[in-house]
This record gives sequence, structure tokens and C-alpha cells, in this order.
Amino acid sequence: MTTTRTIAAALVAALLWPAAPQAQVGADVSAWRAQLEQIPIGAVVKLRTADGERMKAVLLAKDDQGIVVKPATRIPEPSRRFSYGQLYGLERYEDHVSTGKYVGIGAAIGAAVMLLLLAGAG
Repeated sequence: MTTTRTIAAALVAALLWPAAPQAQVGADVSAWRAQLEQIPIGAVVKLRTADGERMKAVLLAKDDQGIVVKPATRIPEPSRRFSYGQLYGLERYEDHVSTGKYVGIGAAIGAAVMLLLLAGAG
């Protein structure tokens, strides 16, 4: 019974503990500019704003006040401007195919070739 109460107390404490602090709006503009120097115009970026919005978008422009991005959505949306103070996270999105996918594709091709060889031999 003591273990159950301890686990319950730990669970309640974890749920009531405040979340990690959010970044301050307007924090360190020079750091954002330095990070954006590494990202070319036209690159796909993962973006997080200070109010919690997340999106994948194409970087259209960058200047002293902020960035302009075009959200990558199925339904076209207009381009949006974000000041550096609104940004909470920004990184270049690079879509990679995992090794497991390569192995699966290779196995499927190998199986298809074997079936074709067996069907041709019979």
C-alpha cells in the first residue's frame, strides 16, 4: 500500500509541477540572425513561435526585423511574417530516408526479381 501511495504522490507532483519555462519574447535577436545566416533562402524550415504554434514552411526572406515564410500545407496559405521576438524555435528541415526503408525497398525488389525468375523458369 505504501508503494502505491508513493507512486500516486509522485504522479500528482509531476502533473502539477509547472512546465519548462518558455523563452522570453524578444530574446537575443543576434542569435536568431546568426542561426539564419546558415539557412539559405528557399530552404524548408521547422518553425515554432512563442505562442506555441508549430509549422513547416519555406523561408522566403530574412531581414533586420524578422523573416517571411510560406507555410507548407496541403491547402495553400498566404506567406507570413514573423519578427525575431516571436520566434521560439527555428531549424532547417531535412527529410532523410531511414536505413530500414532502404532495407525494405531492397528486400521487396529482390523478392520481385526472384518471383520473376521462378515464373520464367517454369
